[in-house]
Amino acid sequence: MRRGPAITALAALAISLTACGSTQTPPGGEAAPGGLQAKPADLGGHNNYFIANTEQMGWFVIDAEGLPMYRYDKDVPKPSKSNCEGECAKAWKPVLADKTPMATGVDPISMGVLTRPDGTKQLTIAGYPQYTYAEDKVAGDMKGQAKGGVWWVTAPNGAKITGGKAQNNSNSGKSSSTPSTSPGSGTAQTPQSAAPPAAPGY
Repeated sequence: MRRGPAITALAALAISLTACGSTQTPPGGEAAPGGLQAKPADLGGHNNYFIANTEQMGWFVIDAEGLPMYRYDKDVPKPSKSNCEGECAKAWKPVLADKTPMATGVDPISMGVLTRPDGTKQLTIAGYPQYTYAEDKVAGDMKGQAKGGVWWVTAPNGAKITGGKAQNNSNSGKSSSTPSTSPGSGTAQTPQSAAPPAAPGY
């Protein structure tokens, strides 16, 4: 069976297409004249959340700024009710969910939206309202962990993480709570426009 001429023809065709600039660029990149450009996904209609991993805490949920989310022992999951209002809500900021919530690594069925007394929408996971702590300033901070014995970092399944000590990385230059490239990889990176990979099971 003679394949030489066919292979030569395919190679010539590939070279011809390359010379014509028929290439694809990554989302957000600049396409060369005459080339093709992939259109980035439009995530503007969602509130985007992520998951992160550290050796000390395991997997937990973070917001788009890389700050950890917390749940409050005094809140009620069924039906969802926040008992953090007034001065409490200034220190523990409700995670807003004014758009459709989307979090890679969190079961979509477990995510919900609570309407607070002031009309704002707050994210819930497994029924529990979610918050960020005002003293957490940069990705890697976790000053609210175990605060008052009632505030806990939230796991992707909505459970509270009671292990681990409060962390403050504001001056350390490290961001241990930024999303990991893969479970157990130990390599962290700053959140990008593309969501981090999902945790096992989702």
